[in-house]
Amino acid sequence: MRGRLPETKLQQQPQPQPQATACKLPDWDFDPVTWRQYHATDMPDEPTDEESIIQEHLYDTRADIQISLSQPLIKITPYNPVPNECLALLSVARVVQREMQTLQDTLSSCGRPPDQRDGDYTPAPNWDLAYLTDIINSWNEPVALEPDYYLLKSMCVYELGISIQVSVLGHEKVQKYMNMALTLAQRGERILKTKLGPGDTADRFWRYQTMMSYIYHHQIAHIQSSSSQADMVITLFKRQQESTGLQNQELEDQVCDLASRALRCFHRGMRWHPNVNSVTVISNEEPFKDGQWIKMANLADSCLQFTDNFATRQTWYRHTLKLLQGALYENRAQAGRFLGLIAKTHLEYALWIYEQRVTPLVVVPGPCPMFLEMQHASIAGKVINTLHMISLTCAAPHLIHLYIREASRWIEQLKIKFPEEPIDPSYLYTSDFMAAKDRAIQAITQYRQTPSLD
Repeated sequence: MRGRLPETKLQQQPQPQPQATACKLPDWDFDPVTWRQYHATDMPDEPTDEESIIQEHLYDTRADIQISLSQPLIKITPYNPVPNECLALLSVARVVQREMQTLQDTLSSCGRPPDQRDGDYTPAPNWDLAYLTDIINSWNEPVALEPDYYLLKSMCVYELGISIQVSVLGHEKVQKYMNMALTLAQRGERILKTKLGPGDTADRFWRYQTMMSYIYHHQIAHIQSSSSQADMVITLFKRQQESTGLQNQELEDQVCDLASRALRCFHRGMRWHPNVNSVTVISNEEPFKDGQWIKMANLADSCLQFTDNFATRQTWYRHTLKLLQGALYENRAQAGRFLGLIAKTHLEYALWIYEQRVTPLVVVPGPCPMFLEMQHASIAGKVINTLHMISLTCAAPHLIHLYIREASRWIEQLKIKFPEEPIDPSYLYTSDFMAAKDRAIQAITQYRQTPSLD
């Protein structure tokens, strides 16, 4: 995790910046003349209101992405604690070490040991000197002994809570440890703010907010590892709806509230998270983890998926886009990947609105807000051109296959949802090529599985 989110106000025009070299965007400019010639021959010379709106959406979308690609990255150098600070932090860590060893011994004496029935699992740390040294060497922020005691203990309780030693005791026990870790981190932050006084100085201690973000995320996802599996919450939620036939508004509100807290903590922690390598950082350690941005984007997307309320879904749709744009801003080398995820988010949102039609989307005297949202999202979803372009120019065979398959999937959705609308011939060629390739792979597989006559 690192850096700051870019400003993504669509109404602002981007400042002149050097053209980004990581990814060349296709030409999305809307040509009213070509469109008019294709669809009709007796249209007036001036573009219609709808054409003008579409053109504005295209310009806004292009400007929004170009800002993320061309805006200079704000560099935040990690703080390197001096030797005296490191020694003081190590002394505090040793106190936490003894407390954690006692807690783990007590836990082991009252619960069953893990075995093969538990499958893959995350073991608890040994709380040894190597574990403590690794934390201290990557601290990268000033040392404040009293609040840092609570933060170190929160980090250790969190690690124990996601381990198999607690997981085998059931979900309620895991949640108990997550709440304990959250309370410790919040207490440390309150002490820190009291010592530093008013202002945003405390925000420079990014570990507190980052730690709370991890905990909230884990509470939502109901997981037993550090990776996000928020789909589990969605599955449980939908099963409960199907079995009872009722909307569990209380559960939805609880998940959205925790997710909102996680995002607030994430953004505050990211403001001062270092993104420049230092001499104390291990040489093979990545200064920026894509997974942290995607993990939070997946969390926002999961909240988007399991609600049918338009206003709530609109909010989480925008959260997801903001996180993906932040990832694009931070890591230009992965521009193609993030543009694909942005396009996918736009198109899924537009297709959901199209499927939710209880009343007509366009009414007299004007279109409803849902129609305007679908129009904007579907136009922004033209980033599918980027997927198609990359599939034609990419050198890696496995990436060619990946991008073509993703583009093909959305082409099929467009054919199903809008059967009367003509589709770009190059899109149809891509879809047919992917289908032919799948048939060839299937035929080869069946041939290899057939016993030889010899």
